[in-house]
Formats: sequence, structure tokens, C-alpha cells
Amino acid sequence: MTYYLFRFAGWVCPRLPVRFGYWLFARFGDLMFLFTAKKQTTYFANLRRVLGNSATPAEMNAVARRAFQNLLKNYFDLFRGHALTPEKIRAQLASVHGMEHLENAMKQGKGLIAGSAHFGAWDIFIHLAAIHLNTRVVVPNERLEPEKLFQYILDLRASTGIEMVPLDVAPRALIKALRAGQIAGLAFDRDITKTGPVVDFIGAPAQMPDGGIQLALKFGAPVVIAFSVRCPDNRSQVFIEPPLEFAKTGDTAGDIREGVQRLANIMAKYIRRYPDQWLMFQPIWNSE
Repeated sequence: MTYYLFRFAGWVCPRLPVRFGYWLFARFGDLMFLFTAKKQTTYFANLRRVLGNSATPAEMNAVARRAFQNLLKNYFDLFRGHALTPEKIRAQLASVHGMEHLENAMKQGKGLIAGSAHFGAWDIFIHLAAIHLNTRVVVPNERLEPEKLFQYILDLRASTGIEMVPLDVAPRALIKALRAGQIAGLAFDRDITKTGPVVDFIGAPAQMPDGGIQLALKFGAPVVIAFSVRCPDNRSQVFIEPPLEFAKTGDTAGDIREGVQRLANIMAKYIRRYPDQWLMFQPIWNSE
């Protein structure tokens, strides 16, 4: 059933007027908030960590409702993305800050490790990088069931310049992309493999992914982290941070931990500033 719903959405969403589509999916977000908020204990635990104990229930609910709307709007972006031209993708941008960081990083000729948190209109930065730099972007993703649903989503992403690869083949695909001077696209805020170091993240210990740092240390590729903030008009402000480069001290574990901590610090800054843009519904902190 999920597969056929996705296929229907992939057919109908490109045919909807954009403003109506975002309005409609925002209402789906309202329904999700209304009927599932009490069950979303992990999300609210994450949000409490971000907002602090001083946030009132009303403040928590206001942020959460906007986050649910943003999450469903991202599905609208997914379902219509295969019909977007580069011009239409650029029209989704309210502003871009730091494009020179992306360009300078690619000029090094070592490929680029680029990513974000599960934040805002998360596809926009990857689309922007692929279009502006005219290059391939490889992004790991968990397999979904049934397999035909996973393959359909792969096809949707591929149509917009994103090559999604299953986690079991991701390391080889990412290395191949870097060696070809292309982009390895990663999410920096969730350690799916549970193999990364524990660092401080928004004031508490959290196990964070280290694949990007390992690739950077091994291949010398710069790391760029960016954040796409969805505006009230559903365009996005994109903030691209300066490239991060990491020195080898001989203490590999220490170098990796330091690199992950630097990424965690940057993510914390944006998540605290825009809490309704962080769409994390999985557990992050060890105590939760």
C-alpha cells in the first residue's frame, strides 16, 4: 500500500500548484501532530534537550507543530522533485550565504564531503551543490521495505542529480565518488551504524557518525556542512559554512573525535537557532 501511495504522490504532486501543495502538506503535518504527538516521545525528548527545561509545554508544542509541518513539506519536495528543472530549483532559494566556500573546496580537486543535519528543506543544499558544481552527489541511505518502494525512491532522487546507495555498499561508492572529484553527501547528526565516538552535543554526550571525518583524514577531502532554513514562503535560506580540514597528529581516534566534535558544535549552533527546522525523530542522546 505504501508503495502505491508513493507512486500516486509522485504522479500528482508535480501537477499541484506549488503554494497549494505546500499548504496541503502542512495540513497533513497538522494532522500528524494532532494524532501522533503524544506517541512521539523521542522527538519531544530531543526537542526538550534543544529548548531546555525552561520551555513551557505551549512553547514546545508550537515548535513541534511547525516541525511536523516542515517534515511533511519535505515529502512534497520529494514527490515533485523529479519534475523540477534547475531553474525551478534555483527559484526555491531565497538566499545563499557562503557559495564561495563550496566552490573553493571543490577547486582542491580532492572531491568534497558535504552534508548537513536532518534539518530544514534538506534536499535543497544537495540539489544546489549538484547543479552549481555540475557534479554527481552520492548519498547513503537505509534500505526500505518493500524493495520496489526503495527502488522508486532511488529513481526519484536520481532524477535530480542525487545517487542514493544502500548502506551496505555506501563506503565503496563514497570512496569512488571522492576519487573522481565528486561529492559524498552525508547526514552528520545520526549514527546509524553505532560505531562513532561519543562527543558533547547540545550539552550532553551523544554518539555521532564519524564516516565523513574518516574519509577526510584518509583522502584529504575537505568537509563542508550547510543548513537550508525553510522560510515562511517555503523558499530556503542556505548557509554554507567554511570548509573544515583536519590535521593528522598520529592519534587517529583522537583526530576523529576532534573532527566529530567540531561538526557537532556547528550543528548545535543552527539547531538552537532554528529548533523547528531540526526534524529528528530518532534517539540521539545516550540517556534517552
